[in-house]
Amino acid sequence: MDDVDLPKSSSGDNTKATIVLLIVLVVVLVAAGIGIATIRDANNTVRRALATTTTVPVAPGTPASDLSPEQARVVEEVKGQVAAIRGLAWKGTLPVRVLTKEQLAVRVRTLTAEDLAKNREEVATDESILKLLKLIGKDVDYAKTIDSVLAGGVLGYYDDEAKELFIGGGGTATLNPATKATLAHELTHALTDQHFDFGSRTKALDDQNRTEEVAALSAVIEGDAELVAELWQERHLSDRERRDASSGSTSDGGAYTNVPRYLLESLFFPYQDGLEFVRTRHRAGGFAEVDNAYRRPPTSTEHILHPETYASTPTWTPPSLPDLAAATGCGAVDTGTLGEFDMRQLLASEIASSDARSAAAGWNGDAFAVVRCGTALGLADRWQTDDAAGAGRLFDALARWARGWSGSSRAVDAEGRFTGPAGSGRVVRNGGRVDLVLADDVATADRLASALTG
Repeated sequence: MDDVDLPKSSSGDNTKATIVLLIVLVVVLVAAGIGIATIRDANNTVRRALATTTTVPVAPGTPASDLSPEQARVVEEVKGQVAAIRGLAWKGTLPVRVLTKEQLAVRVRTLTAEDLAKNREEVATDESILKLLKLIGKDVDYAKTIDSVLAGGVLGYYDDEAKELFIGGGGTATLNPATKATLAHELTHALTDQHFDFGSRTKALDDQNRTEEVAALSAVIEGDAELVAELWQERHLSDRERRDASSGSTSDGGAYTNVPRYLLESLFFPYQDGLEFVRTRHRAGGFAEVDNAYRRPPTSTEHILHPETYASTPTWTPPSLPDLAAATGCGAVDTGTLGEFDMRQLLASEIASSDARSAAAGWNGDAFAVVRCGTALGLADRWQTDDAAGAGRLFDALARWARGWSGSSRAVDAEGRFTGPAGSGRVVRNGGRVDLVLADDVATADRLASALTG
């Protein structure tokens, strides 16, 4: 896994890190990273892309690990400062490569193109599901969007397989404040990886499609690096240098032009919400408590969005779901978990964000399955809430959301059905459980609804 660094977001409120994503790449993106950010996530796409670093030749003009004497001095100085803040000692060597922003963009674009080509079928599946949920528009080219965001937005990254660190912003003998701040973030990744081996742990979770746990661990990783970088700037940069670092690491918006809101939210979730989660642990007991969050990681986006649940509800179990492909006679496409973050994003696309947050906050596990019946795609998600009141809030929110999603002026009928020019579905409440069905057409929606109750 790699860690990518983005510049800080200037879009305000919910461009948060909403999740996803990048998530765990150990990256600093231009706006500094679940999705589906949890239906596999832009983060996962990015992580896979960057994870191929060691197999990709260095782009022409890219310097080797050697740095100029001044760059080497600064790197060693920041390494010592980061270790002191974090309270951890370096365990091994770390090659650091300083590239120009153009060289870094070429490198990331090469990695992304190879990964997208290698995972073409999976990327196409993700795209079709995101479009069914209407989290991205029908006219969005998912692969091209990911490529554009990464090539234009990555400021640096740590490759946790090759154990190398790449920083953009070279081209001069000295490193400016923005580049040094990015370096502090990425060095934190390298340092904590030496102690907690988060790279292999994240890959193992990803291989098992445990997307909620990937998103949660990624938030710890990025939130930790964000906090250390903040503390480093407070201690080692002047007020003017901090202003320069902020302006130097802020996207001019070009990398994010026309990028669907959901993808941006997913991209920033680990950085922004992860930072708040880590702050909570740090206030509870310093970096020793942050270390404990690596040893016993949060297991859901709920833990990140509501840090108080991390200690009170450490585990969750997805509700049982029938084999919908077998029950409907349709082709199996995908299975997984949406989680609180994705449900919040889904609802917020059609109803007030405050209502979306309230309705999604009752999450106590969910499971989804996607099938294809002929040319029609269908999805069913079974959502378990903390109590009947939480199920009622989610049902009411979905009933209002369904009108916008389907493009219909009619309310959900007495049996929870809804249909319109954009699609058909059904929402059913049973005690503390809520079932949501979405499909391209009425026939597929009915088949899935029958399979859920059969």
